[in-house]
Amino acid sequence: MEGLTIQYKSLREAVEKATSRKMCTPRDFDFLAMRIFDTTHTYVSPTTLKRFWGYLNNGKVYQPRKSTLDLLSIYVGYNDFDSYCSSSSSNDCINSDFIKSPSLYVTSLSKGSIVKLMWTPDRCVRVSFLGDDMFEVVESINSKLQEGDRFCCGCFIDGEPLYLTRLVRNGVALGAYVCGQDSGIKFYIGNNRGGGKT
Repeated sequence: MEGLTIQYKSLREAVEKATSRKMCTPRDFDFLAMRIFDTTHTYVSPTTLKRFWGYLNNGKVYQPRKSTLDLLSIYVGYNDFDSYCSSSSSNDCINSDFIKSPSLYVTSLSKGSIVKLMWTPDRCVRVSFLGDDMFEVVESINSKLQEGDRFCCGCFIDGEPLYLTRLVRNGVALGAYVCGQDSGIKFYIGNNRGGGKT
C-alpha cells in the first residue's frame, strides 16, 4: 500500500505540472475537471478529484477507482495507470512529498489585500486581491507582468514556482504564466515595502 501511496502522490504532482496549477481551491478542481475532459473527452467529477487530492477526506483514507487512476494517467500522457507506474519506477521519477513550506491560501485574504511577490534574479511584483481567486498587478519591477494585468491563483507557496492562470492584459487573454520557475517565489503580505510574510 505504501508503494501505491507514493505512486498516487507522484501522479497528483504530474497532473498539477501538466495543468500548470496547484490544486488548492474548489475552483482549481473545477478547472482540472474541465481540462481533463478537453484532453481525454472523458468526464471526471470535481468531487472525485477532491477526494483523490485529500481535499474532502477529513482524515479518512480514500481508495481511488482504477478508472480514475487510468484517466489521470492518460491525461499526463500514458496509456493507463499501470504504464504510468512502470515508467515512473524505471526512470526513478518519483519525487514528491507533502509541502512543508509556508503557504498562503487566497481564502484567507480579504478584498484589497496586497501580496508582494519576489523571485530571482531581481523580480518584484505587488498584486491586489480582487476576490474569487482573481488578482490585479499594481506594481511590477523587472518582470514581464505589467501593471493592470489580471490573473487567477489559488495559493502562494514559499520557495515553489507560482503558476498564474487566465492571465489577461488589456482585455486580451494571454494564457498561463509561471513566476520563479527555477528557484521559486517569496511572498509577503501588506502594503509596506518589507511586508510581513505569513
